[in-house]
Amino acid sequence: MKRFLVGIILVVIVIILGVCWVVFVEIPEAKNCIVDEDCVVFGETGDCNCGCFNKNYWVWASGGKCFCLAPTSCKCINGKCEGIF
Repeated sequence: MKRFLVGIILVVIVIILGVCWVVFVEIPEAKNCIVDEDCVVFGETGDCNCGCFNKNYWVWASGGKCFCLAPTSCKCINGKCEGIF
């Protein structure tokens, strides 16, 4: 019974980690763009996940910085949403 319970707990932990990975790891397509209007500023200065992202992606994740400087606007530069400061 004890081993079964430990197994269930491990499975739950793996599922939670998998969901967190999908939600919090940056999806490369989230920064892709064609025109400037595709890009929006997300978050505020000091957030872990501020920056410029494609407005059509709801999963915008932190790029590993836990304190970032939010751009004032965004532009599509070479197919990627880039911040303008």
